Amino acid sequence: MRRSRIYAEAVAKKEENGKFAAMKQRDDTSFIRSLIAEGEHVRQDFKFEVSDSRKIARSLSAFANTEGGRLLIGVKDNGRIAGVRSEEEMYMVEAAAKVYCDPEVEVEMRVYRPEGRSVLIASVEPAPRKPVMVKEEGGRKLAYVRIADENILASPVHIGVWRCEADNGRGGSAGRMSQSLGYGVPGSVYETSGSGHRVSDSWSRQDPVSVTFTEQERELLAVIAAASGSTSRQFAQSGLPAACSSSDASAPGPFCPAFSGSAALPVSSSGLTLSQICRRVTIPRRRVIHLLSLFVHWGLVGIRHDSRGFLYYAND
Repeated sequence: MRRSRIYAEAVAKKEENGKFAAMKQRDDTSFIRSLIAEGEHVRQDFKFEVSDSRKIARSLSAFANTEGGRLLIGVKDNGRIAGVRSEEEMYMVEAAAKVYCDPEVEVEMRVYRPEGRSVLIASVEPAPRKPVMVKEEGGRKLAYVRIADENILASPVHIGVWRCEADNGRGGSAGRMSQSLGYGVPGSVYETSGSGHRVSDSWSRQDPVSVTFTEQERELLAVIAAASGSTSRQFAQSGLPAACSSSDASAPGPFCPAFSGSAALPVSSSGLTLSQICRRVTIPRRRVIHLLSLFVHWGLVGIRHDSRGFLYYAND
């Protein structure tokens, strides 16, 4: 009698576990399907499998240097769930994060079982310290950014902007300049609308002050403004945004942000590549990169990306 009762309890427990497993599979399928329906975008990428940890490191770098994101591993580009060997894939992702990323990237990994197959989700938060570089073959270290659904090699100006942010945090030259201008210097964030970037709207307004540009700064700003089709003749001639140079004490002062956080990105601006800018000015390339980094950091210049590469335009 006792043996029969134990057997009945075991059968009941097995049925309960089976029902739980079936319910979990339905829930996992629904969740993964909802993510797949979003498609690939700035914060999500599909990977059929992990065959090369270095390639995965490029995705981790791009996510960490931009807005963060997640990899759905075991999902084909067309959205079909193929499944993976989860333990092996987790090992490869961990190698990508710890061995090929500098600094190391923290990755949260979780396995789901949609339709009876294993899908690994590897999630990355924006890096607190940028850039996150990838150790490429030959000892090179390169950084990537995420634009739309692609991982793009970061430009020298991106590297410069990140250095400005770090310098600002240490109270360095960018920080001192922001204090002299009367505005807080924002961090950089990236926006995929029209494959463009914009500087964060986290400006802290103080009392405006007067600023004098150097000849090199005026030359560079004027070239960018003219090529961007800027409607501000004063900006094109003097390197100052017209909206920021009013003599009215109640008006925004020099170096005010050229747009609010809710403003649409001017993706129609033509802009110039770094090489085009260098050919149009009398300034050494390294100095151009440095000044562009500062201008992007301050919000005077924006960056967008198209088939020609990264383009720099005046924030009117």
